[in-house]
Amino acid sequence: MSASRIVLLRHGQTDFNLQRRFQGRIDMPLNEAGRGQAAGAAGVLVSRLCEPSAEVGMFASAPRRSYDDGGVRLVSSPLGRALDTARIIARVFEIAGYPCDGPRIDERLTERFYGRFEGKTYEEIDAQEPQASRQYRASGESEEAQVERSEVVGARVREAVLEAAGDCGGDQSLIVVSHGAAIARGIVSLLGLDPAVFNGLRGVDNCHWSELVPVGESSVKSAARCGWRLASHNIGSREDILGA
Repeated sequence: MSASRIVLLRHGQTDFNLQRRFQGRIDMPLNEAGRGQAAGAAGVLVSRLCEPSAEVGMFASAPRRSYDDGGVRLVSSPLGRALDTARIIARVFEIAGYPCDGPRIDERLTERFYGRFEGKTYEEIDAQEPQASRQYRASGESEEAQVERSEVVGARVREAVLEAAGDCGGDQSLIVVSHGAAIARGIVSLLGLDPAVFNGLRGVDNCHWSELVPVGESSVKSAARCGWRLASHNIGSREDILGA
């Protein structure tokens, strides 16, 4: 058995997000706007995952039915901003009358470690760590500042997501609540690509998400070999919220 769909959702807004600071492993809480974002996203997910589909076209389900009669399974990063987002989502599913298993915590879903960049803005990093800043801006990596390697982040997130998806029933969706850098690199890894090389996927905004669906039986394409296909990216209840 495996999840019918994987939803990777970024936590709600924090004050560090507003200040455009690297958060990484710093355990910043949700602010009031972030809590509202989580509730809004949860309402959309209830409708999207558990209520009758409005999809049309050659790949539409027939006859129409709920995507997931078994509700959802919910796993989260241990950092407070993600876990509180997950708890709000679980509560909304409960109020709506749909089963929600979780949230369960998985340490592998925590944000990328940004080393000496954490807590700082780009402007502060440029002034205080010029060599490391140049290195990061050129490649997205900085051994100088002890930033966690992209492929390491992608591998741990991929492992956690696939393990959680494997624990789902076929009538369940998996919702993974994590962080911007972790989600982007996890998706790339889940698609069979190397996040240290491929940089073509932008991060997701606060309380926006991306969805993966199972690939069919084809054994030719690389996406089929890895098992999951990206169905949508960076969607949410407020399409005017930008700025990953």
